[in-house]
Amino acid sequence: MGDWAASRAKARLDRREVLDELVARVRFEVRLHLEEPAEMSRYDDLAEVFSLGHGECAALLMHRRVLPWWERRLLGRFARRLHGAVIAGSVADVPAGAGSEAPRAFRAEIARLTPDAGDTGARYDLQGRGLLTVFRLSVGVRGAAWPDRHEVATTSARNILTCSDAFLRRSWWQVVWPVYRVRGLRLWRL
Repeated sequence: MGDWAASRAKARLDRREVLDELVARVRFEVRLHLEEPAEMSRYDDLAEVFSLGHGECAALLMHRRVLPWWERRLLGRFARRLHGAVIAGSVADVPAGAGSEAPRAFRAEIARLTPDAGDTGARYDLQGRGLLTVFRLSVGVRGAAWPDRHEVATTSARNILTCSDAFLRRSWWQVVWPVYRVRGLRLWRL
């Protein structure tokens, strides 16, 4: 019984390290944009943004059964906040290795990810598209009728850093008492 518990604890520790590494990659991408915004971006295609987010979300949620219940709940909440409900829901339907088929299967959902010109909720992702998805769309779309694109990119980048920082300091009490942020008159939680 002791060997089984030790191997389970080792698997949890390994999985937490993988999760922290995946979150660190996203944080690096966002910080790099905040320090030196690039003129050219690789996020021009909406289907490419979706398939990249699908792969990252699948990597986040891959071994969640190894984690304790409270960390599974935090991880699910964090994945929905970061990648959006559509991408997090697509992970259950499309396997992780089939990333190229995901844009064909979710064509209608991908079309809903595009923000409109007067979309005031994109900055704080009030529509549930996912902070990272909105950030990539605002960085990548060239020539779009989106007047506050730079403001949306910087605000969503700061929100990603805040969310990921709270997730990296995760503990069991965050399930009972979630981390709240105040934006205007609205509260959102990690």
